[in-house]
Amino acid sequence: MTDFYAEHSTLTGLLMLAGLAMMFGWLSLTIRLIQVRNFRKYTAVSVGFTLLSFAFYIMLRIRLEIMPVLLLICGFAVQTVLLTLAAWMVRRQTGSQLSSMSFKEAFDTLPTGLCFYQEGGMPRLVNLQMEYLCRRITGAHLSNAEEFFWYLREGNCSGSVTGGESPIICLSDGTAFCFTHHLLEYQGEMLHELIAADITEQYQMTLEMERKQKQIRLINKRLRALNSTMRFIIMEKEVLSLKTKIHDELGKALLLCRRYLMHPKEAEAEEIRAQWRVSFGLLLNEKRETWQKPYLINTKQATLLGVKLEVEGDLPEEEHLIRVVDTAIAVHITNVLRHAEGDRAKITVESYAGYYILRFTNNGRPPVRGVRESGGLSNLRHMAERIGGGMKIRSLPAYELSLRLPKQKPEGIL
Repeated sequence: MTDFYAEHSTLTGLLMLAGLAMMFGWLSLTIRLIQVRNFRKYTAVSVGFTLLSFAFYIMLRIRLEIMPVLLLICGFAVQTVLLTLAAWMVRRQTGSQLSSMSFKEAFDTLPTGLCFYQEGGMPRLVNLQMEYLCRRITGAHLSNAEEFFWYLREGNCSGSVTGGESPIICLSDGTAFCFTHHLLEYQGEMLHELIAADITEQYQMTLEMERKQKQIRLINKRLRALNSTMRFIIMEKEVLSLKTKIHDELGKALLLCRRYLMHPKEAEAEEIRAQWRVSFGLLLNEKRETWQKPYLINTKQATLLGVKLEVEGDLPEEEHLIRVVDTAIAVHITNVLRHAEGDRAKITVESYAGYYILRFTNNGRPPVRGVRESGGLSNLRHMAERIGGGMKIRSLPAYELSLRLPKQKPEGIL
């Protein structure tokens, strides 16, 4: 047999190459079976064939005369067939089963953050999403899951919406996550499970709902204020009807007096005196009711809208100033609600020899880019200047509107 190997060196080299290929083929299959961990018997057989292929290679390498060349070739052929069948079977079986590596890859691709850790905070299994969230929130690697969850429950971290047992975190990109904790038992050991669920859509819907509820509350306040205003308008209409009746009675008395002067014999003097007595009595005893006082409607409206109005000093009651001051109060309350987002408004009245100074302030946020006069403010300035007054607006450090109003009505003003 040794002479045969010497005479057929090319065939010997091919057989050595086949033996080496068989050895590496069985070795790679063995490694794959070890990774899968579900084919222990097949793994042992694969190891045996790997050693057999290595033995064949050594025999050809040292040209040891043990078995005929034909038997050696048949052995390689059989190994080739078995290796092909074994590789096909393993591929078919592993295609329907999860390996440890496949499970880890699937675990890492979950959009939900997951972390399993032992008592004391030592992580046992953490996916990429939870690692990412930990770095975004704390800026560090997740090395102690128990401390991380305690940090979330405190609610002091950046982007924290709520703390407690189910803390909610909103990241700078607008995504929101809710963290929940569960206690599990695995193989007689207690494990802690920390889950970070993506609730961005629900969180945005909640914010939108809160915004709409705020608008609804504001609309309800305005409707209540409008209802109150309508009641005052009805009262004013009733007063106007009453005054009209008084004027009619006074006109009737004048007509009776004229008739008496022109035809004394046809008129009743006692009837005329009674008519005048009634008319003068109504005029002399007519007093302004509480709800008829100036500025009452706007001050009540401020309360209904949720703004506490404080007045320091006495508001002017001169007839030519009432409309201006009433408009100023309405504009100020509207600006406090719409722009400053405050709930307290203050009016300070300073009285001097010939004029008043009214200062309007609030507890809301000051204007960022100054105040642009339009609508109510522009109309208020025009009204103040029309009666000989003036208006100034200061934005920083806090918003303040000042009105200077003359006590005496200028000539030429109706």
